[in-house]
Amino acid sequence: MSRNRVAALAVAAAVPLLGGCGIQETDPIEAGGPATVEAFYNRDDDMMLFFRTPDGGLNPVLRTVRSSAGFNGDYVEPGSATPPGPPRTEKTVLALLAGPREEDRAAGLTTALPLARPGTTVTVKTTPGGTVTTDLPFPLKDLDTTARHQLTCTIAYSRASDGKVVVKLRGQDGASSSDTCGLAP
Repeated sequence: MSRNRVAALAVAAAVPLLGGCGIQETDPIEAGGPATVEAFYNRDDDMMLFFRTPDGGLNPVLRTVRSSAGFNGDYVEPGSATPPGPPRTEKTVLALLAGPREEDRAAGLTTALPLARPGTTVTVKTTPGGTVTTDLPFPLKDLDTTARHQLTCTIAYSRASDGKVVVKLRGQDGASSSDTCGLAP
């Protein structure tokens, strides 16, 4: 027998032995969902805006509107130009209508809403029953479900820390709709 043939037979005999090393075959094991990051929402200093994710869902994004007292030596003095308490809902909605920032777009976030034009205004009122009514600067009938949810969740969390308020949207076209957020960021 030639040397090559003996080497080939030795390799062929060793392969089944290596396969029987005692490791049992298993099915794939689910390791869980994607990683998450916990952010701390301070209603007095932050706005929570909701943008569309690549899969069509919504993702909250925090925007800081003023420095927090006690951090990095910053201090918001009494009587400063920025009133204490949560940012006004009108300001929060206008920030949402400005669209995602560059870093948001880099993370894959987009918007289903029309962008605000310069000088755009939004009016927000709360009825005695607690419903938050927002008059929008564009027709409501043209908005898809994602756009309405972006507005509803952004407005709900600007008014209540748990986001549990009824939000009524009214468009320039006279159309209106009421809904709740239903998301827990």
